[in-house]
Amino acid sequence: MTVSLSRRRFLQLTGTAALGATALSACGSGSGASGNQISYWGAFASKDIETYFQQNFVDAYNKTATGANVPKVQMSVKQIDTIGRLTQTAIASGRGPDIIGTAGPAQTLPYVSNGNLLALDPYVDKLGWSNDLLSWALDAGRADGKLYSVPSGYETMAVFYNPATFRKHGWKPPTDRAGFEDLCKDATAKGMVPVGAGNAEFKAATEWHVTWIWNTFAGPEALYEALTGKRRWTDPVFVEAIAVLKGWFDKGWFGGGTNKYFTNKFTTIYEQLASGDTALFFNGSWTFTEIDPYFGKAAGNDATWDWAPLPSMNSGVPAGVQPLSIGTAYSVNKDCEHPAQAVDVLDYLVSDGRRQLEWLSATGVAPAPVKVTEADFPKDIDPRVERHYLQLNAATDIGYTTWTFWPPKSDTYIYEQMEKVITGDLSPKDYCAGLDKLFQQELKAGMRPPVPAPKGA
Repeated sequence: MTVSLSRRRFLQLTGTAALGATALSACGSGSGASGNQISYWGAFASKDIETYFQQNFVDAYNKTATGANVPKVQMSVKQIDTIGRLTQTAIASGRGPDIIGTAGPAQTLPYVSNGNLLALDPYVDKLGWSNDLLSWALDAGRADGKLYSVPSGYETMAVFYNPATFRKHGWKPPTDRAGFEDLCKDATAKGMVPVGAGNAEFKAATEWHVTWIWNTFAGPEALYEALTGKRRWTDPVFVEAIAVLKGWFDKGWFGGGTNKYFTNKFTTIYEQLASGDTALFFNGSWTFTEIDPYFGKAAGNDATWDWAPLPSMNSGVPAGVQPLSIGTAYSVNKDCEHPAQAVDVLDYLVSDGRRQLEWLSATGVAPAPVKVTEADFPKDIDPRVERHYLQLNAATDIGYTTWTFWPPKSDTYIYEQMEKVITGDLSPKDYCAGLDKLFQQELKAGMRPPVPAPKGA
């Protein structure tokens, strides 16, 4: 799976989280392939991204697949709202993809439990993945001591804003809770929406807020302890963080109020950020694939955008924590007729640093977590994007995104039940208690992905 969709990971793609990209279909197993081919199912956010991927990944790989009996990739473009279900159905019927795309390690685990995946450990040294990929990202694909998925896109969260709006009001990107709350109060007094937010198009967007508040209020150390079973989600630090977030929603700081939050679309958020009617937007690296059409010449205005690290929302938690995220991952179907060739394709899609950065530069789509230096970035890349990934690549204060490190059912609970907290139908205490009960069950069942230590990626 490539990262060809934004992190707005349309839930209908997998029933729990969107694929964000594509899946490689079974060779000659009724998937639409004919002869000695690897059929590729692709879903793309735009025609431009589709064309780039076809030319620079599919066609480019096929040029390397020389020899009469070497399978080549044939791409078939599917609809975004059906590709996930098509993939799941195909796998369940035994006619599934050679390369299975998921929205990250947590969403790979059900396939592991069902015995659908090929262990990739024999290829790690052979293909040099330990040298090519960031260690935390590669290890996140392990389950029961074996490697079952390879990351194809990585991300973090940040604060996005309009520099002109900040200059006009004398603001600076907040670095702590006091600065954030002062900005929100000032923005409200001036008739602005302090924080752009909404989940009308994508219900799981609510977990983004849970992710950044827990990382900036509870902190990575507490999250690591809870994720590894040494602390419970009922701990006061987690409950208080949710209560603080709920309080901000009650003030109308997020999306202009609770009622509006459930109807706000991303187009509105970006337009208001560009016009100066919204001050901040807590969002992820996938913003780079979405934001440009609303700013500058493309939008018929002179607005610009920038990003800043996450602020600290509690004493003892440093500013600039970077929650780690594997937005998309690849696995290989254990029933694949040509496993070596499928792994070869997978390797081509993820392991070349310069190819990944050219993809990032051309499309804004998150690259695979390859080890790169500043010299590897294309000269024409947006400097804001380059700065973002250089900092993420060198992260030392790392945090945890819910869609990467929580078990799948717990992840779904986080955003579905947080809606009830926002509306006042569920207390922060009961919300955390419900999560803890479910999480402990999944932890015992081995459904939690590997979790790296919070210092050093």
